[in-house]
Amino acid sequence: MREAALAATALLLADPALAPSVPRYAPAVREVLAVSADSSYRWIARERLAAWGEDVTGLVVAEEERRAALGRARELADDPFAEGQGQAIRLLEEQPEDTAAPERFGRRGRGRGAPTVPYGPAPEPPVAAPGSEEGYRGPWRIAREEERAEWTFTPYVGVGPLHFGMSLEEIIRALGEGPAVSSSSHHGEGRRLDYADFTGSGIRALFRNGRLGCVAVDALTGPQVRLDAAPLTGCVPSRVEDWLVRRTAPRPGSLTYSPAADPVFADLGLAIRSQRAGDVVLARPLFLLHDWLDLWHALPGEEWNHS
Repeated sequence: MREAALAATALLLADPALAPSVPRYAPAVREVLAVSADSSYRWIARERLAAWGEDVTGLVVAEEERRAALGRARELADDPFAEGQGQAIRLLEEQPEDTAAPERFGRRGRGRGAPTVPYGPAPEPPVAAPGSEEGYRGPWRIAREEERAEWTFTPYVGVGPLHFGMSLEEIIRALGEGPAVSSSSHHGEGRRLDYADFTGSGIRALFRNGRLGCVAVDALTGPQVRLDAAPLTGCVPSRVEDWLVRRTAPRPGSLTYSPAADPVFADLGLAIRSQRAGDVVLARPLFLLHDWLDLWHALPGEEWNHS
């Protein structure tokens, strides 16, 4: 309860009007949230502390070392002939349960010490294609890997510098740019913001009741969003889908498909749509809140018509 309240407070402090309260809560974010067993809370702590101008180098290094150690332990635990398998299994059994994205968001916990399912080969990142050379600005130009920002996401919390529940003004401040295009629709006697395109960042922010509920990443120019270091943006859609199925081992009902055959992973709050790039199609990941998983009813027509 304490960690949940502190995480909510840390996210609310993204509002510049609350900046004077940051020094009061920053130490607790570092001392409590940054060492939580919940990986999403650790992510919030690192992102918020960095946004507040604090040094998070140690936290980032510690997280990378933790992931690497657990990865090696899982490999040993899955190999019956590996030296040190028993020690690796005991180490995994001693790990506190990661409570990120709890059951109310559709996530299925995995028993500690149970064998893991090999993910298989990760999707290959997009490569320079004809029309992608430096300086070219044609309609199908695919940004090279080194041109793309590197983002990570936490299921049902946020992606990159964006957190679900942000207002348009908060997104503008987080990205450092205004929307090139925005669309609103009539709702009762007023108008309701549906989405805003940030072409500099290569993302589309989609809203419900004025708050961010979905982030669509442009396959051609958007940031490279990674899951377990595997790229999701601009890759071959079928390979991304196959890798995600192997990674998540979906329980019945947690993997669904939209009428356009887009896979939707409820455990992650993630959908993979296809976006045209000349004669090929590339993966356009959508990061969603739980009530956006029904793509057919949640997404505006402009998103379905996005080429």
